[in-house]
Amino acid sequence: MAFKIHAYDADFLKFKTQVAAQYNGIALENVNVDVAAGDHKKAAFLALNPMGKTPVLETPDGVIFESTAMARYIARLRRDTELLGASFFESGQVDQWLDFCSLEVETQSQIVMHQIWEIAELNGAIFHAAKAKLIKAVNVLEGHLLYNTYMVGNSVTLADIA
Repeated sequence: MAFKIHAYDADFLKFKTQVAAQYNGIALENVNVDVAAGDHKKAAFLALNPMGKTPVLETPDGVIFESTAMARYIARLRRDTELLGASFFESGQVDQWLDFCSLEVETQSQIVMHQIWEIAELNGAIFHAAKAKLIKAVNVLEGHLLYNTYMVGNSVTLADIA
């Protein structure tokens, strides 16, 4: 069985898995999930992810959902590319930045974008709070990259990809 990634076309959460797969020379088959048609709420998709969220990665060993777990799995398939860092310490730093991106960037981005796209009910206070948190997170990333070529170590890691 090949690796399959189930997501809708504009799903930015799938990108880190796709880029990690490119770095590791792993082919991913893209399976489009038409969320407008409710594909993510159908039994076949819910069997992959009971929360009905995209993206989902099908592997020869089973299914993985949650985008960062998917990207970590793909990164682990080839240790020689050092996408998870060149040492235990660097691996910890990669995990630090992955968590930062998931909690501080992706979460706030989704709150902002869901209101812009009218997926969620517009709430000015929530929108502006999320936007301020997102700006703060981006400033942290920019501050780090001002003095570092890469997020961790001396080469591209999953922290740069995320």
